[in-house]
Amino acid sequence: MSEYSRPCSFDSDDEGKRQSTTSRLYEEMIQLIESGEWEVGGSIPSERTLMQQFQVSRIAVREALSMLRALGVLDISHGRSTTVRKMSSETLSKLFPLMLSMEGEQSLSHVFEVRCGLELQTARLAAQKRTADNLNRLTDLAQKFDSFDTDTPESIESDHQFHVQIAKATGNPLFWVLLNVLGSYVKFAQRESGKHDPEQHRRASQAHYEILQAITDRDPARAQACMERHLRDAHHVSNL
Repeated sequence: MSEYSRPCSFDSDDEGKRQSTTSRLYEEMIQLIESGEWEVGGSIPSERTLMQQFQVSRIAVREALSMLRALGVLDISHGRSTTVRKMSSETLSKLFPLMLSMEGEQSLSHVFEVRCGLELQTARLAAQKRTADNLNRLTDLAQKFDSFDTDTPESIESDHQFHVQIAKATGNPLFWVLLNVLGSYVKFAQRESGKHDPEQHRRASQAHYEILQAITDRDPARAQACMERHLRDAHHVSNL
């Protein structure tokens, strides 16, 4: 009998134990996916089969499946079987803010450190590899951000897309996938801060144009230096 098919006697009417049951069931389901026993794109067993396999209630099964669906791991459709979804950058971008928000105040500093390492390189490579189309897109995004007077959901998104477009200009898809994931937390932190500083917005807009000009001039060192100043200024303001 496999470790996943053995009976589990952790079902209970007690609310705390029921939550513990759901958590343990959720973890075992994750293991089934990680091990490949539940294959990506394949259907998982029915609720009734899972109840018998794990010796748990229907409520526990449904709660665990709902948790996995919320994470984007499972695709649950009415009238059809539940299937395992392929993890994507979109899934990670949904998980990242939640994961980091649980890590405490140091999480923003951690993101800044990783973001610096990533974006100094994307700025340098973009200056070397950018195309005319990249420049057009970056110009549009810089102008869109500049059209706002302070932080709004729209300006925060245009700022994020400016940085993502720089990563795309490197020609390496891993850069923009990773940056898109990191950026989701940056946007989350910006929205949560509730800060609306017109002067900071003006400095950020100016920094965008400086970075864009360095990339346009194919000057990798200047693009990297401008990006570093921009990121450090933004990080300093977020910690005030």
